Amino acid sequence: MRLLRLECTLAQLSTLDVVPHTAVRLVDADPFVALAALDPSWSGPWGVWAKVGADYPASLLARDIKTLAHLGALSLVVVEAPSDASAHAAVVRALLEGDAVSLENDVATLRGATNLPAPPQTIAVWASDGLVVWNDQTRLTLAQDGPGWTEFSS
Repeated sequence: MRLLRLECTLAQLSTLDVVPHTAVRLVDADPFVALAALDPSWSGPWGVWAKVGADYPASLLARDIKTLAHLGALSLVVVEAPSDASAHAAVVRALLEGDAVSLENDVATLRGATNLPAPPQTIAVWASDGLVVWNDQTRLTLAQDGPGWTEFSS
């Protein structure tokens, strides 16, 4: 298994050839506004690499991911956090399921929270500390990187 993170500017975004298991991280623009504005025929499926924290909590990320999923072929999100990445990813994962969510962990307390309508397709939610990417079944480590890209593999 491998996952590729592509870091690009807004100007480069529409020229990317995105392959499966790829997450895009924009370095000079709000990724959700930029990705939402793309032509619906943009290659996919694709993913988003997003950082969460006090100024952008996992609950808002889940809202933005749900919106993007209705606009394009979104298949994955990597939730990067300097600490508690698994807890942040758990919040995103729960809020993408389409049911009322009650969850309490180290980063959030949700009671009957909803994020509707649910995404039209299943979205794989991964956690990352920037060097390792993981979900419940798989752990990927940094394998190689170059200008504008990083590959993680098992």
